[in-house]
Amino acid sequence: MLFMKFLIRRRFVILSVFMSLLILVFGVKIGFNVYAKGSGVRLSIIMYHSVLKDESQHGEYVLSPVELEKDLAYLSENGYTAITSSQLISFVCSGENLPDKPVMLTFDDGCLNNLTYVLPLLEKYNMKAVFSVVGSFCDREEETENRSDSYSYLNWEEVRELYLSGKVDIACHSYDFHSLGERQGAAIKSGESYSDYRSVFLADTNTFLNAAESKAQIVPSIYTYPYGLISEESLNLVKACGFKISLGCEEKINVISDEDSLYCLGRFNRPSGISTKDFMKKALP
Repeated sequence: MLFMKFLIRRRFVILSVFMSLLILVFGVKIGFNVYAKGSGVRLSIIMYHSVLKDESQHGEYVLSPVELEKDLAYLSENGYTAITSSQLISFVCSGENLPDKPVMLTFDDGCLNNLTYVLPLLEKYNMKAVFSVVGSFCDREEETENRSDSYSYLNWEEVRELYLSGKVDIACHSYDFHSLGERQGAAIKSGESYSDYRSVFLADTNTFLNAAESKAQIVPSIYTYPYGLISEESLNLVKACGFKISLGCEEKINVISDEDSLYCLGRFNRPSGISTKDFMKKALP
């Protein structure tokens, strides 16, 4: 009798383990989202900049359209979904599900070639991305006649066109902090009081927000730090300006679990000259 009880118990344990494995395997296959709110999502963000055919310009911040297409094809073939900022915010704030393998694609500085080369590839592979534009660059481009993919930036009309494509989120990359002079990006200057810094930061950001709303009818929810230079003093100011997400440049996989985890997100810079497979080994969780 004791031996029979042992056999029954042993079979029950084996059956329980088998059923658990079955649920796990088939749950994933039929699309159960393993990223329930509160458990934390591992999110990789890839940072691109300029995209040009001219090989002489390829480097740390300039990629070829062929390399970009290989990246998008790799992500698509391996089951990754490029998510939007609104999806990420909804996951944290409303508990809405994310895809099983989320990734975020970002393009910094608002280069004109992003419209020429990037948007068609996003449409081809059904991907979405965040374009971080500099307000003063957009204003300047509205007054420029001779423009080129090699050196020009988007104007506000083109920013609006990208937004209306349904493939692009627009982020604030500051209005006029995109420089490395006395002030390093959007960081506080040495010896500057918090009160003075607050006034300058809010003035710059509000100038961007007013231009984006009046000229492109867009209210961005993302702040992208110029050069990834994050000043501790800016953290609450970014939130006060209504941004729900902020992007830095530290190369790390992000763990998204609550509203605070949406700020100072890390990103992997995508240079030219490295294969898609080798880059993705580093950048993807």
